[in-house]
Amino acid sequence: MAFKYQELAEQVSTSIEKNQFAAGTPLPPLRKFADQHKVSLATANKTYEWLQSQGLIVVKPQSGFYVKGQRSIPQLSQPKVQSVSIDHDPSDAIFDILQNALSLDRVGLSNGYLDESLRPSLALQRAIKRTAKRANLTANSYGLTQGEPKLRQAIVDVMALRQCPVNANQILITNGCLEAVNLVIQQVSQERDTVAIFTPCYSGLLTALKNSHRKVLEIPCGVNGPDMQHLAELFAQKAFKTLIFSAIATNPLGFSLTKKQKQQLGTLAKRHQTYIIEDDTFGSLGYQQNATPAYAQEHNEYVIYCSSFSKDIAPNMRIGWIISPSLMPALKRRKLALNISCNMPCQLAMADYLLTESYTSQVRKLTFTLQQQMVQLQNCVLEHFPEGTKISQPEGGFFLWVELAKHVNTMSLYQLAVDENLCFMPGYTFSMSGHYDHCLRLSVNQLWNDKLAKAVAQLGKLAYQIQTPKHD
Repeated sequence: MAFKYQELAEQVSTSIEKNQFAAGTPLPPLRKFADQHKVSLATANKTYEWLQSQGLIVVKPQSGFYVKGQRSIPQLSQPKVQSVSIDHDPSDAIFDILQNALSLDRVGLSNGYLDESLRPSLALQRAIKRTAKRANLTANSYGLTQGEPKLRQAIVDVMALRQCPVNANQILITNGCLEAVNLVIQQVSQERDTVAIFTPCYSGLLTALKNSHRKVLEIPCGVNGPDMQHLAELFAQKAFKTLIFSAIATNPLGFSLTKKQKQQLGTLAKRHQTYIIEDDTFGSLGYQQNATPAYAQEHNEYVIYCSSFSKDIAPNMRIGWIISPSLMPALKRRKLALNISCNMPCQLAMADYLLTESYTSQVRKLTFTLQQQMVQLQNCVLEHFPEGTKISQPEGGFFLWVELAKHVNTMSLYQLAVDENLCFMPGYTFSMSGHYDHCLRLSVNQLWNDKLAKAVAQLGKLAYQIQTPKHD
């Protein structure tokens, strides 16, 4: 579980976010707050210190603590309700940008994996050592194509917490979530078939679709996701062979679908007998604890679930999985033909970690930390970027979507940033339509510090140069 002060701070911050505490409202004195919540004075003090660090409350000498209120966040532009086919191929740019991001002499402001400081490294090391001591014939073989039974059973327990009852025979272990999605795409569609995606979309998925020779239909999303009526019309028109979507903490916008939207997706898939693919990579990192995926809703097995432990525990272990009872036999054959199985020592170590360490505690602490740091990143962007900059309000994960003025091309900003040893993901790489060329993605995948704050401030200065160029 999270520390008590974290739980209390989260409760107060949620009340402020929902305007239950208006700006200027006095908070109870420390001793009274401690008595109300039956905690120590030190815990009450740490709670107020965190709320101050987030800019949510202020202290007035000789008076006490008061709600400062939320900073006004300019909303992202609402996209046109119009799906579009691809116009350009961003795969070359994506490759170059990812290579730059891996350079150790640049400050990565948009990395898609957790920094070492936020991972349960010691617990994983213990798991690796325990399984190494017990190494047997299983650990030194290819193992089962479907995956290590202990790991699949541990995933059953994880999914139960997400209100998704499954059994181990319905799970296929993969090398990360991207391989999982690719296997399903190959199974439910053919070359030249149209695959629909929510956009802006994870750049790796765009390159995967391009390389598999699928046509792409981009369905624009706003801060609350897609227009469900438009989506229903596309289902009815059979405008696509399959749909790939995320329901929780989408990359890069960060929105989460409502329970009603998830139910609608399941109903549409079932009604039109269309397999749809849920990429739940960030599902465990929703700021609402134990948020349920669309797979938890009724769908008659037309929702195929894909996820991994790459975002919340260990990106380097590459452990992902697929859940699909009806397609499991065919998916196992595809997995066997592709690479036989997944790394057995990693599977055994992950199973040991999930069964012996506190995965739920890791996720709870991590999401709380990410939520804290997201506020700091948002404030830093609004302080240092040009006036009129709009930002997302993520409901999970560690990505922030930033929208600059329409005439600004963030690929040009990217080139300036690289010269300053900074790296981020320009909007060009999140769509094949060209609609997001004035946007960019930042992340809080590591502990916030002065170096990161200065890097974001420097990027803001470069954005000023691009947005308001000097005239001779």
